[in-house]
Amino acid sequence: MNNKTYGSRPVPRGHVNAEGTVNRPRKQGMPPPGAGVPRHKTRTAGASPVQSPSKRPAGPATRKTGAAPPTRPPLQTGKAPARPYGNRSAPPPRPGAGQRRPVQGQRPIQTGGPRGPRPAGASSVGRPGWIYPERGGAKNRAELDRYYRQRRQAEMQRARQRQEAARREALRQKKLRRKKLAAQVRGILLRFAIVFLLVCGISAGTYFSLFYGDSGEKPGAVTYSMGKDESFEADGATAYYNGILYVDFTRLAALLDMPMAGSIHYMRFIIPSDESNDSAGNGTEEIVLFTVGSFTANINGVNVNMTGPCRLAADTAIWVPLSFVEHYMVGVTVEHKKADEISLFRTPVEEGKETLEPLSFRVKAQAPIAPVIYDPNAEG
Repeated sequence: MNNKTYGSRPVPRGHVNAEGTVNRPRKQGMPPPGAGVPRHKTRTAGASPVQSPSKRPAGPATRKTGAAPPTRPPLQTGKAPARPYGNRSAPPPRPGAGQRRPVQGQRPIQTGGPRGPRPAGASSVGRPGWIYPERGGAKNRAELDRYYRQRRQAEMQRARQRQEAARREALRQKKLRRKKLAAQVRGILLRFAIVFLLVCGISAGTYFSLFYGDSGEKPGAVTYSMGKDESFEADGATAYYNGILYVDFTRLAALLDMPMAGSIHYMRFIIPSDESNDSAGNGTEEIVLFTVGSFTANINGVNVNMTGPCRLAADTAIWVPLSFVEHYMVGVTVEHKKADEISLFRTPVEEGKETLEPLSFRVKAQAPIAPVIYDPNAEG
């Protein structure tokens, strides 16, 4: 046998007797096969069937007197008597020519084919090219080795099939885990996108309702008195915005003799200086810049925050929060006579006199810091 091709020779697992029966090895100290079977049920090849006592034909009664016991039939010439296989004193049959003895721990040859005994009526045709010792196919040692080699190859093929099935099952479980993980990730991303869109929608709605929408309040009309002779009335939607009271700064600038410059969306109001006689000014005048829609006003180059955005009414008038006039302007007095009556006029220096306080802004331009000149002769 070529060991490189088929491997080492397998350990023999039994041998076939000349009568066609299989002799299975047994372990050390173990009873032979069939030892626990009753003697009347034990059969061996070539042995005459033993009938049970109940079915034996009735014979002549034995004499109890000193008669000799019955003799056994004479043995045939050249043939040993058959012994039951379950008899402890009977040694196992010897292997025939071209056969080998079983070795301790070997697997015996199964009777009835590679898959056990065949049921009644089953086909006796096996696999083509296979050897079946129970059918008399193993006639010599080479065929018996071929029988074991075929069984070993079949067992290896079944092991490979089991490994392939296990590998396919592992791949299927891996795909299922990947699909489950992908579904979980998609669910998390979908929930995140929904929450993100909700937050963006709420933020956008709040922004537009705050800066471009109505405040929702419908207060009554407000009467403004500017100076001694001028007064006008504004409806609640114009005078209030988001609960903040506004004033028409264009009319107030006309009352205070403040010239305007710029466009309608970027309007400058100027407080001229007493020292300047030129319309261009000499740099000592004070200027405020309003930007429509902005919460910031620029006074003398300094940005200040207002409580509400600058608004444009009737496409010509600049409206700013009334608190801007109260907090940042000097020389203007604001009186709240009633909830719907506002009075604005120039502030006198003393009560009962016509001398007025100079008009200006509380926020002044920032002067540059004077440079420090290094003097090497200075002490310390």
